Amino acid sequence: MFETGRRLIDVFQNEVRNLDRIDRIFVIEAPTGYGKSVGASVIAALNYLKGFSFNFIHVLPLRSIVEDIYMCKYMYALGENIDAESCGALPPNAFSKALEVMGLDKNDVAYQMGFDFMLKGIGRKEPTYDAKLVISTLDSFAYNFLRVPVTEIFREIKHYATPRARIFTSTIFLDEVHMLNRFEDELSERVISFLKILVEFSLATSTPLILSTATLWNAFRESIRRWSSGRAMFFAISNVDEKRDSVVFVRDREFEEFAKSVSWRTGIVEEFDVASKVMEHVGMGEKVLVVRDRISDAVDLYKKLDLSDDEKVLIHGRLCLKDRENAFKKIARAKVVVATPVVEAGVDWDFDVGFRDATNIPSLIQVFGRVCRHRRNCNATVYLIRGSSKKGVEIIEFVKTHKIINWRSPFNYIENGVEVRGYSEVLEISSVSINENPEVEKLFRALATPVALPSRYINAALWDMSYSLLKEPLTQYYVYGGQRISEAKNVFDVILGSFTYTLEILKQYRKCVEKSVCIIEKDGHVIIEELDSPSWSQLQRKCAELASRYRGSIVFSGYVLKEDCYSNGLGLV
Repeated sequence: MFETGRRLIDVFQNEVRNLDRIDRIFVIEAPTGYGKSVGASVIAALNYLKGFSFNFIHVLPLRSIVEDIYMCKYMYALGENIDAESCGALPPNAFSKALEVMGLDKNDVAYQMGFDFMLKGIGRKEPTYDAKLVISTLDSFAYNFLRVPVTEIFREIKHYATPRARIFTSTIFLDEVHMLNRFEDELSERVISFLKILVEFSLATSTPLILSTATLWNAFRESIRRWSSGRAMFFAISNVDEKRDSVVFVRDREFEEFAKSVSWRTGIVEEFDVASKVMEHVGMGEKVLVVRDRISDAVDLYKKLDLSDDEKVLIHGRLCLKDRENAFKKIARAKVVVATPVVEAGVDWDFDVGFRDATNIPSLIQVFGRVCRHRRNCNATVYLIRGSSKKGVEIIEFVKTHKIINWRSPFNYIENGVEVRGYSEVLEISSVSINENPEVEKLFRALATPVALPSRYINAALWDMSYSLLKEPLTQYYVYGGQRISEAKNVFDVILGSFTYTLEILKQYRKCVEKSVCIIEKDGHVIIEELDSPSWSQLQRKCAELASRYRGSIVFSGYVLKEDCYSNGLGLV
């Protein structure tokens, strides 16, 4: 057994060691910062040694988390020269030992995350999952699972055998599961329907599936039980050691002591007071994280802060890669980080003070988990931002009623005669319902079930779903204008000036679009083709045809924006 120093992971290991076959799925519930993600390699190694799987796929909901986990955990553990200062906490010895036991080196580990060539000169991208260990976004995983190889979405013929074979011979570690259903909308229904199909097929094919989360509420838990027909086993941090039905409660005294050592103060701040309250804490020498729902609110706050550019950082999804990299380089020394929810999971930062819009409780817990993340006997201050809408009324009333909330502990406890509330109780205040979509579920099952499926059927299903299985279609945007992109000499000239975002923003920024472009990389050189494509799907299809003709890889397939529409450091706002 691998000694991880985390009792929950060690108890889980003991359970797997005693199995003769995989006849259930597993759910790991532990607070943010506990070490669930770094326990992934240990779980993979154990399944490998037991003969339950031969490969490993670590699935994450956001591209930014894929980059962080791949670079700062897997590649660092395998000896790659990574800037440790930009990584936060580094992988423990057990993580590295597990990779060693599986006989892995740097060439055996790959990543897959949509369009981006974000990991410059390090590692390899493997869209077909043809590697022993792959760190992947959920979107890419869903396409490959449902017989739509991510490199062939817009091609007539689908070669799905390799990625499917890799998936069904792997341990699947689905990380940050709570982020799959943060909001009640049609797109969340698609993701939930996919998760249901994945659970069913894991059990039918004895493919090891582990779901990992910090914030699982009862409705979500019950849905997993139902999808698995009662064959789901939950491992959860608690203040007792006991097994109750399908749940194994584990007391980790070392983590409990650490969590209780932090003194929490939770406050409520009005929208118009956020900037002054942030500056008040900066004046006390504290490092502050502010997470806003909307990019416009994050940018407005960033502008209001009376700090130099080196003292404050802005991070959101509509920054080009160059600005994003510059922002991350400043974080260690910055006094304030202002961001959108793109930073709320996976990123291993530590702050003194946290602010978050009072709109989504799982997100609140994630953001507040970045406060006093690695320090004992720390004074943590967090604020709920009360906006003009009625969202968040329940959580604000809860905070008013219960003065002491430990945002790191899942359970309630008594300290010095005073009851301290844990975040599990907070989660149930206004938990998001788990809505499935029967039509989408039927389509996903039709794609996943047959032994073989003609490409024309797959293409018809893609057409019905507008070529986007789980969420709004993503596309690329180049921000420095047509002249500069035409002068690009290599891949990085292109990607440093690009960002990937939903197609939806074209409606708002239609006047900023200069032209549509496809860029192919072949033998270290870039081939730039301007395309007259009336629709996004036609643009992607034409770019796929060009890549096939030139026998190269797609670097960019999207829209070039007029240079004056983008503000350096602020983004497309």
